[in-house]
Amino acid sequence: MKILVADDSEDMQLLLRQFVRKWGHEVIIAQNGEEALQILETSDIQLVISDWAMPKMNGIELCKAVRERFVNKRYIYIILLTARQEQEDLVTGMEAGADDFVRKPFNKDELRVRLRAGERTLQMQQTLAEQNKHLEAAQAELRSDLEAAALVQRNLLPNPDKQPFLDAGYRFDWLYTPAAYLGGDTCNFLRLDATHIGFYIIDVAGHGIPAALKTVMLSQTLSAANGQAGLLKDDISYAPHCYIRPPAEALYELNNASQEEESAMHYFTMIYGVIDVKTGRITLSQAGHPAAIVLRSNQTMETIDVGGVPVGMIDGMTYDEYESTLEVGERLILYTDGIIECENADGEQFGFLRLQNLLHQYGAKPLRSLIEEVRAALVLWRGHSVFDDDISLFVIERFQ
Repeated sequence: MKILVADDSEDMQLLLRQFVRKWGHEVIIAQNGEEALQILETSDIQLVISDWAMPKMNGIELCKAVRERFVNKRYIYIILLTARQEQEDLVTGMEAGADDFVRKPFNKDELRVRLRAGERTLQMQQTLAEQNKHLEAAQAELRSDLEAAALVQRNLLPNPDKQPFLDAGYRFDWLYTPAAYLGGDTCNFLRLDATHIGFYIIDVAGHGIPAALKTVMLSQTLSAANGQAGLLKDDISYAPHCYIRPPAEALYELNNASQEEESAMHYFTMIYGVIDVKTGRITLSQAGHPAAIVLRSNQTMETIDVGGVPVGMIDGMTYDEYESTLEVGERLILYTDGIIECENADGEQFGFLRLQNLLHQYGAKPLRSLIEEVRAALVLWRGHSVFDDDISLFVIERFQ
């Protein structure tokens, strides 16, 4: 390897060149620290043997300059040659950035061993740098894969630009902010038949890839109701030729099907409901999920909380149903616990009451404006836009 020798003594230069070349290295000579620094800036040298006392720039000053200028470029291993024997002098040298010392007059075997130690250090750093590059490439690839998966997951959410019951006077919008690239929340707005809306919101236990995979599976299972028979409805031979499964029955079937999975940690909370678009009649069931809210046209609120056990937790569970009516100018609001359990810097949760106050304050605004106000309030409460849990809000409005 190339080794830079910085020393103003011609005798020491000759001696060091003789030994270092004999050990198989190429030697470059600098007369002082200033010249050594210039050589380092125009070469790839990584090991320096420097005298402590030199004109223009001494060894200590060279060490400091190297550490400042090459901190983000490459590591340069520095061995100081010195006749100093005091402990405080060695401390001064180390604090300046020297890696090792050889006392004058030096023993050639000691110098050879210390050079080998420097070589090993540089080799290890090179190996570490290469491993870091591989790691960074792997992380970049993983990040790209996660971003692609997050896009797939987000595309499973309903498209607010496609409103299947707009002509009947119903529309929806949502907020979804995962705690990481992938989240465990999902929601949807489904056309069950010409006069019935199916809707759900789900919060899978846990975070990250396992929870996200579960939401993808659930979205595919439940959203099959858009145009075909499945868990939420069946084709029948007599009029109206479609049996829309009541919410309590749908949750019962979904819970039984979830018992076959190996991981007990894949349970999830959920609200599933059906709206008759002609009458506004809502029927819904709840499986351990936070209470739904009906925001009335007079700005009063009706809380819907029928309890229930999370889906996939206990075999054979039955679920209750709740019925209400969504009148013109009213909204049904569903959310996950990431909203009410969102903590500020002091560890205080946002809470249900603050959510109610937000809905009361901004409930008359257009759907998108309402959702943006909720998001802004949560970011302000949190102090930043990174959350510990997935944040989801799903709003259905009857406007005519």
